[in-house]
Amino acid sequence: KNNFSGFTEKNKLDFKSPYACSKGSADQYVLDYSRVFNLNTIVFRHSSVYGGRQFFTYDQGWVGWFCAQAIKTKLLKKAKFSITGNGKQVRDLVHIDDITRLYKLSFKNFSKLKGKAYNIGGGFKNSLSVIELLNYLQKKLNIKLNFYKIANRPYDQKIFISNNDKIYKDLKWKPKISFKKGINQMLDWIKLSKIYKNV
Repeated sequence: KNNFSGFTEKNKLDFKSPYACSKGSADQYVLDYSRVFNLNTIVFRHSSVYGGRQFFTYDQGWVGWFCAQAIKTKLLKKAKFSITGNGKQVRDLVHIDDITRLYKLSFKNFSKLKGKAYNIGGGFKNSLSVIELLNYLQKKLNIKLNFYKIANRPYDQKIFISNNDKIYKDLKWKPKISFKKGINQMLDWIKLSKIYKNV
């Protein structure tokens, strides 16, 4: 039986790239400024945030990027793109509307949260691999995506799923928007905005 429910804040931070080091050092600065100077600071360790009005690129915002490739395939009948490795890398997705709801709640409860770090994500129910996302898009849009595989990036985590128990305990926050609802909204926004023409 699999009882895995995601990584908690007790998991050791272990940086594997300059990008990760920049995020990790900022994380520690924020915690130390609260501890040393008594500042009202909180660390939110976000998982894969996505949603309408997100401007994505090949290197940033992977959900939006692949959604745009799918819309391009559907409407323009042309799109060829790469995925790194075997596409089995797993992340949990959290919608921007859930994040903004979290921020509003945290402003009202700063004294309870200050000086702490929280993992913030969509959790196990909203976790997807790259291949699972592509399969969902193909089925949803009734298309065949034209992608090819390139080498793994050496610093890529194979799996990250956020455990939200700590933030739920302190704030009663948990994600409400399922990945299917969020991705469907994302596809609608990409079509409406015509952003797919520029990626």
